Amino acid sequence: MRTLLVAALALVLGILLARGWWQGAPAGDPVQVIVTQVRTHAIIEHERQIAIWYRSCPEVVGIDPEIFVAWPGKLSYELGLADVEITREGDVLTVKTGAIRADEPAIPTDFIDYLTTSPWFNFANEQELVNREVARASPIARYLSVYYQRRDSSLVEDFRKELAELVQRLAGALGLTVSAVNVEIPEVDAKLPKLPTLELCESTTAAVNGLPFAKVDAGYTTPIAFDAAAAAGRKPASGVIAGVGAKE
Repeated sequence: MRTLLVAALALVLGILLARGWWQGAPAGDPVQVIVTQVRTHAIIEHERQIAIWYRSCPEVVGIDPEIFVAWPGKLSYELGLADVEITREGDVLTVKTGAIRADEPAIPTDFIDYLTTSPWFNFANEQELVNREVARASPIARYLSVYYQRRDSSLVEDFRKELAELVQRLAGALGLTVSAVNVEIPEVDAKLPKLPTLELCESTTAAVNGLPFAKVDAGYTTPIAFDAAAAAGRKPASGVIAGVGAKE
């Protein structure tokens, strides 16, 4: 009985001491609280919808057929927040992150459409020719995925805007006065993959969302530079994001 009484008193004393320490402890740094919450958020994701179309004229025995190919795709990107760093200078917060990563693009092969001409005036297997075009879809999408990652300024702005607004909301919830949130995302150094060999009809190009991205020159498939932000239907931000002052 005496042992139980001593144990009970020790437990009560421990609770009282812990309560006194907790109540007397200094408030946590709100910036560090924000860092913890942002890292808990884990990841931000954005995507770009694309539509590809081109005319292919493969050389076969007989009359070369013309194959019109069209398919939709989705390019996905993510920004990891596990290593986010936030610094405070006056009432301005600066958020530093890692680079944007590109995920494997999604291509609904069931929606790849094609139309062929002159199928009965050559010795080619039409289905084999079509399958060859279908097999080119994934390499084309991977090329465009990295191209957007490197060249689509509106993609970076979308990530900056969402992260800046998240930090702004957290600061408001903590009662921290913040006039601006600057988000710094490093430029990606991903290498563009090689475009697959295309057999485009003479004087034609392959297009993404209406803008040409490839042509065939002297038998070689050659990339064409295009405005990725325009192809995404977006306009680059002017520098201030949703009133929270995220900068270029």
